[in-house]
Amino acid sequence: MNRLILIVALLVLVTAGCGEGKKEEVTAEKEFRIPDSLLSPLDGYRLTRDDYHPVKGGIMESGEIVMHYPASEVSRYVAVETFGIARDAYRLTREEIGPPCDGRVVLIGARDLDEYRFLTRKEWWYYGVVRGDTIYFEPLDIMLKRSITKVAVAQKIAQMALEKRSGGRIPLWMKEGLASRLADEWPIIKAQREEFNDGIYDVTPPPEKIEAVLEAADDRPLTRIAFYCAYVMVDRLVGEFDMERIMTFLDMLGEGRSNDEASGEAFGIDYASLLDRVRLDGKE
Repeated sequence: MNRLILIVALLVLVTAGCGEGKKEEVTAEKEFRIPDSLLSPLDGYRLTRDDYHPVKGGIMESGEIVMHYPASEVSRYVAVETFGIARDAYRLTREEIGPPCDGRVVLIGARDLDEYRFLTRKEWWYYGVVRGDTIYFEPLDIMLKRSITKVAVAQKIAQMALEKRSGGRIPLWMKEGLASRLADEWPIIKAQREEFNDGIYDVTPPPEKIEAVLEAADDRPLTRIAFYCAYVMVDRLVGEFDMERIMTFLDMLGEGRSNDEASGEAFGIDYASLLDRVRLDGKE
């Protein structure tokens, strides 16, 4: 907690020092340096590569993870913190679900929100996008200031592993819900969902609507509600069955079985009946 407070304080300090014009911004960036003692976690990462360029940015590599981050002293420190979080998330995911990909997970932190929108076509509230073995994140310092770094990184790495285990065929509601569950995202999801609990929105949409909203992910209220619904559906799924049977379902999908065949093998019911067991329609 003390380390997190220090990081945020450093970010605020640099931001405050860069607000009076271009000359002052360059001077503040040139004079500001992260103390070497705050980079000490690097000693335990067993990096195979740690390069930094004042214009091109930096790259950190280990046997499991490759991280790219933009140029700045603060970005370097935030990247050090994020790399450790990613390492822990990778290992937890590998233990609970399986390896996220055949090679190394590539993490790319955008330089700013404009670059993030260009790379992902997503807005600030959607913090990361998985494409193959690569995850594109909004600026790492923004995730840190939003206090979502640990959850965001773990959730996306878990999604990658779920895709791999199921051969890319896991239902979207299940992927989102299982990844959020592994990342302990429930407090955030619940709080975000409360913002839209005013009677304007349908907060118990049917599964097909949840899937469509999650696929588009371009409307903040609807997407927040869909994240919440996916989590609750998975929570009910785990409560009625168990993780071993869910993993069997994913394995069957990975072997090329249909949803009905995989559901029958793992849960003893067809997929439509499975959805009826976990859906929110009037049951929240």
